[in-house]
Amino acid sequence: MPSETQSHRLTLATIMLALLALLAATPVRADAGMAAAAMSANGGLAACSANTGKALYECVANVLDKLSNDITAPGVPETRRALSNAAAGVRAAATKAQALSAVTQCRALITSALAKVRALGGGYVAGWGGGAGAGAGLAAVSDVLARAAKLIQSKG
Repeated sequence: MPSETQSHRLTLATIMLALLALLAATPVRADAGMAAAAMSANGGLAACSANTGKALYECVANVLDKLSNDITAPGVPETRRALSNAAAGVRAAATKAQALSAVTQCRALITSALAKVRALGGGYVAGWGGGAGAGAGLAAVSDVLARAAKLIQSKG
């Protein structure tokens, strides 16, 4: 029968292995989750195309908020924060230029994170994503933002 010390060591080792497995899976989940959320957001933007002006801004802001909320992986708080801030900026915009600025600033942050992922050969950038998907999720989010900007530019 193992001693109490050996039992504690075994329990601690098991906990550490479980945490390592969870952390190793975070980049995979982050990238896949972002890509799936971006696909849904593209559908939302398609629905927004029936709107113009302030109604368009509100619709785009709702899509960006939903995109942020749909990205549920624990390792990407900066990505979610950037999207939430963009949504708030678009919602508060009184002009096309203000709405475009909010989306463009967010896209610049996402694109910068994607560049870091690619510079790392597909590595994971803490707070933003990347990893096993080589930044496919961030690229998909960037594409959503580009589409949102194009929509605002043409119909805003």
